[in-house]
Amino acid sequence: MAVATINIAAAATRTTLPDSLSRSYRHTEAVKALTIRQDTSSARKIWLQIAKEDTTYAPAYYYLSMTDRDRDSGVRYAHRAFVADSTNKWYTQNYAERLIGSGRYTRAIPIFRRLMRLDPQNIQSYHALAIIYGINGMPYSAISILDSAELRIGYNYYLADIKQELLLSTRQYDRAMEEGERRIKEHPYDAEGFAKLANVYDIAGRDSLARVTYDKAFKLDTTNVETIFAIADYYSRKGNVIRMLDYEQHIFRSDKLDVENKLSRLQEYTSNTNFYAANYFRIGSIIRQLAIDYPNNRGVREIYTQHLLAGGYRKEALEYLRSHLEDEDTSADDYIYIVQLEYAMGLMDLAKGDIVIALGHYPTNVDLLSLYSYMLSMDGDYERAIWMLKAALDYADSNISKSVILGNIGDLYHSMADDRRAFNYYRKALALNGDNALVLNNYAYFLSLMDKDLDKALKMAERAVELQPNNSSYIDTKAWVLHRMGRNEDAKVVMRQALSMSSLQDASLLLHYGDILWSLGERFMAETYWQKAVERGYDKELMDAHIQIIKREK
Repeated sequence: MAVATINIAAAATRTTLPDSLSRSYRHTEAVKALTIRQDTSSARKIWLQIAKEDTTYAPAYYYLSMTDRDRDSGVRYAHRAFVADSTNKWYTQNYAERLIGSGRYTRAIPIFRRLMRLDPQNIQSYHALAIIYGINGMPYSAISILDSAELRIGYNYYLADIKQELLLSTRQYDRAMEEGERRIKEHPYDAEGFAKLANVYDIAGRDSLARVTYDKAFKLDTTNVETIFAIADYYSRKGNVIRMLDYEQHIFRSDKLDVENKLSRLQEYTSNTNFYAANYFRIGSIIRQLAIDYPNNRGVREIYTQHLLAGGYRKEALEYLRSHLEDEDTSADDYIYIVQLEYAMGLMDLAKGDIVIALGHYPTNVDLLSLYSYMLSMDGDYERAIWMLKAALDYADSNISKSVILGNIGDLYHSMADDRRAFNYYRKALALNGDNALVLNNYAYFLSLMDKDLDKALKMAERAVELQPNNSSYIDTKAWVLHRMGRNEDAKVVMRQALSMSSLQDASLLLHYGDILWSLGERFMAETYWQKAVERGYDKELMDAHIQIIKREK
């Protein structure tokens, strides 16, 4: 009897072993592979095999849809699962969502309606259907769906917001206001609700109600950035700049907005010159607060410096910049900016001292060496200026940069009245960059002053103008070369173009035009333009001497 009992128990055990070949068993293994081992590939192989064996096995199609990266095939699998079992709300919802994801909105409408019947408490169905109707230009149908949602599941913030927007879009302002007023009545401490209602009042033209409601929203939550954005935008639209900037200060004090977004927002105000000038001090208080909150942020330092300079506070700007020279992120460009500012302010000794310090930190910086060379040349120390440029030449990393330096050396030799060396360096510069417009212009002009190689000078002047067609100085050079070639009618036409390009009508251009007119026999007009040149700042004694020379020559 004992043996018989054991055999019966063993038989019973064998009959309860799972059938590893059954679809349900393999489906379970596929789910395990996906959820436990994260092995999507193995799971999909099992589901594909099951679907091949049984085209009505909905779970396999459902999971194939969920794991398929291809949008279209994902829709197809979702459809097969839905057809196989259209009473399953998960299959129905998945199919509806796949249709939405592939942009097949019209096909999704009846599926979502079916889902609403299968699961009337599912908020997502009402939301999605309302959105579809809105996209298809059927806002009234969307509102109707949301009304039915409220009847079935009660009031919902999320759906109420969508309905309010739809009511506004269809100009049903009274209903939109009712929705907003209902919300704040039920939730009197909901700052966002007050802000949304204020927006409705604004759109409906109820300005006084809008202002009062916005104020209530702000008092309820003075830290809500979205609400403050809305209030600032409201006052901006109404042209009340003072109130707008008052709320902007709250935005900039908030730590919920990062510094980069604050700088970007501030740029909108400072980039409009007229607006910035009219509100300089209010915007300045925002900028100063940023400088306090983010003392080590380069972007903040730059905008604060520019703000000081825009107000004429150059001394304060310089002190501020110099106070940050010991910062870890200080660069050669920072020194260059400071030295240029010092130089412009006439603080020559300070500028020279700082550039020496800068070169101690950055001895191979080409821009620093070039700037020092310029400063030396302004003092008339051409030899040292050239030495600095030759040092910079050793560190220049491109032919374009080297061409610029060689051209500057040529200019210095010209200032030393050594045109032989000057022209030699111009040729070297053009050999490295034949389109160096400044060298082309200067070389052409200095050749014309010597009445040397005028055909070559004209070609270079014409090329410089091609490269920079709006540069009045380059056009002037072309006209002057034509004049030296005796082509005064052509020179007159070109010089008039140069004068039209020069908004300030540079004195040297007026002088040249006068010379050209004199050569054409237009004596009265020539003297008129010479006089204009003096009025524009040309030295009167030099002009008198120049006129005497021309009159003697003619």
